Amino acid sequence: MINGSTVNTFTVIIPTFNRAENLNRCLNSLEMQTYKQFEVIVCDDGSTDNTKEIVSRYQNKLNLKYFYSENWGGPARPRNLGIENASSNWIFFVDSDDCFIETKIAYFSKMDLDNYDLIYHDLYIIKNDKIINTIKSRQLKQDVYHDLLFNLNAIPTSSVLVRTDLLKKANGFSEDKALIAVEDFDLWLRLCENNNIRTKYVPKALGRYYLGDDNITTIDHKQIDRFKVLYKPYIDRANNKNTLNKIKGALNYQVGRIHALNSDISNAKAYLLKALRGGSNIIKLKAIYQLISLLKNKHK
Repeated sequence: MINGSTVNTFTVIIPTFNRAENLNRCLNSLEMQTYKQFEVIVCDDGSTDNTKEIVSRYQNKLNLKYFYSENWGGPARPRNLGIENASSNWIFFVDSDDCFIETKIAYFSKMDLDNYDLIYHDLYIIKNDKIINTIKSRQLKQDVYHDLLFNLNAIPTSSVLVRTDLLKKANGFSEDKALIAVEDFDLWLRLCENNNIRTKYVPKALGRYYLGDDNITTIDHKQIDRFKVLYKPYIDRANNKNTLNKIKGALNYQVGRIHALNSDISNAKAYLLKALRGGSNIIKLKAIYQLISLLKNKHK
């Protein structure tokens, strides 16, 4: 403790698989940080490219640990390996195809972190090395758990700073392969359900999210199945009709939106109308927007 405040230490955990050049960009962004007191853990999920060579370039530039494991098939197990080996009291997550802006860790090092448990921020969306948009989040309500459950995930994983002890208490990310690509949302829900989590939204773009062709797809029918698995336990134990309707409304919106992105207009409309009838106010507004977009596209 210094002047009554905890001395904060930071770990950056990077799961990766066959993304050597992207990982190089990510590690370079960490080397360029204006604040230098942090460790980096690269968790390699069985890469067969030159990932190890890329990591070796940074061994003398960063406080870096490298772990190689047989391929598991998703980021959950590599992230959990990083959590197990982190020596800090705070953890940043960043996917190997994303990166930090130069002042990101410095920004958080100056924040009074004693007041928070989980912090997240906006991200620049990058395509062909150009900023094309921004992922904007929202400040979660005091009832963080129900806000996430009823109103969708507001926490991009590559923007998160979270207390290490909370991650360990929750046993990290689920390694249920039916949750691949939604394991982050699952973790935020579990963290918030049984704990009085203090969240903080920083409305600044402090990282870069790169669009590419090798991202785990989030708009196919497998993703619909993942969302159904994610929401099922919450639907099963909903303790009143209002709660049940809002959870189902969120699920129906997720499914309807995926159908819309796949130009399956009939199914998109059916699920969005269900979301409109039973969802929270935020879900209803989102469903109306999607339905209007479907009508506009239909008449083009």
